[in-house]
Amino acid sequence: METFEIALLIIAYTTIIITLFLEVICYSKRIEHWESIAFTGSLLLLIIALTAANFTSQITNETDVFTLVTMVLVGLTTPLSVLQERKNNIPDVWKRIVIGLSILLLLLILAGYLASLLGYLQYAVLGFMLISIICSMQVIRQTKPKLGLPNRERTERIFAVTIVVVLPISFVFNHLSISSGATISMGFTYPLMFIVIATSKMWDNIQRLSLVKPENVSEEQVYKNFALTKRETEVARLLIKGQTYVQISEQLYISVPTVKTHTSKIYHKCKVKNRSELIHTLIS
Repeated sequence: METFEIALLIIAYTTIIITLFLEVICYSKRIEHWESIAFTGSLLLLIIALTAANFTSQITNETDVFTLVTMVLVGLTTPLSVLQERKNNIPDVWKRIVIGLSILLLLLILAGYLASLLGYLQYAVLGFMLISIICSMQVIRQTKPKLGLPNRERTERIFAVTIVVVLPISFVFNHLSISSGATISMGFTYPLMFIVIATSKMWDNIQRLSLVKPENVSEEQVYKNFALTKRETEVARLLIKGQTYVQISEQLYISVPTVKTHTSKIYHKCKVKNRSELIHTLIS
């Protein structure tokens, strides 16, 4: 492998491991789901399988089994993670279908290994993973996240479009090349894709952790952490209590436009878009 490819692999491994570590921390604080941890773990296993295949001079049945199993796991955990994190009306029956197909494919992989027929299964596994990822990215494009982190929605939609376009082309090209007998290396696409995915999830978890407030921090300190002035703190407290702009103006003896100005500054400092996100940020 070329030096640049190895460097990309090292970065990919590093970002995935750090992301997995952050997700475990977030899960311990009840701000992350096990499905996300499972997804990142499956990505780590997949890149290990791809690396092993590229460093192995001759592909063995064991290598094929490991690679196919990790591809099934990625195909399983991707939609489970997306559906858990997005606001959607998708029936639970689709989750059961994905889980059922995954179990069936794993059993077929085991049977194929025993009967030396793995070559016939790689296309079914590849198709399952690609369809699963593409459908998951479509869900991201058409739904909103449950947790309203700053700029998350726009970033995730751009990321989803990129994955939908690049990933299928990359996998199909790679497998067609292998089928034609060409000897190719992992290249740049896979490591870069893993880096992008892991970096996106890493930033997401850093933002989640930034919203966590230590138990011993007072309410007053929470407002100071967001650099709210004394007047902004007064307005924020009344907003959290559900007061209208008119009610706030009457209680604080300021005009309604002034209340709106303070509210806009509060939203900007707290990096939120509406009152519900403000409540979640300051008191949840």
